[in-house]
Amino acid sequence: MLGKISIILIYFFFLSYSVHYLWKTSNLTAEEGYIFEEPYKRTTNKNENENNLVLYFKQGSDQIPKPDQIELQNIANQLIKNNDYEVYIFAHAFEGKSDAHDLIISEKRSLEVERFLKIHFVPENRIRRLFFGNSKISSNTLSTSAAALERKVEVKLVRMDR
Repeated sequence: MLGKISIILIYFFFLSYSVHYLWKTSNLTAEEGYIFEEPYKRTTNKNENENNLVLYFKQGSDQIPKPDQIELQNIANQLIKNNDYEVYIFAHAFEGKSDAHDLIISEKRSLEVERFLKIHFVPENRIRRLFFGNSKISSNTLSTSAAALERKVEVKLVRMDR
């Protein structure tokens, strides 16, 4: 009987476990972020088209997120290496306040991306900037996560017509 109990306890021990961090005394912290219902929509498919980039912004912010700055730097490098391309910046906003406020925020986001490209030596005559506010969103009744997906700037490299 004692043998069966010890076998069951050993079996149970291997099936269940818990992790304890005795040496860690500080609280865990995290940065503010968003939970996306459909996270696959948030990223771009590099195999599909390497000349496109979508940048997502926090609500009310026009600051380019740090990870996206690296991708935007790659776009700037492509533009510098290849004079046959120009960049189109399409900025969107859905902040939920008013149409005028959304238009201003989308303009600020497009200006920030344009400024980033100029700092990285992309000629001004090869940058095209458009901002739409909330006029090109997918639906008027958006959930919190869907609204977060509408706070974006699309960057597209296009071959120039000569």
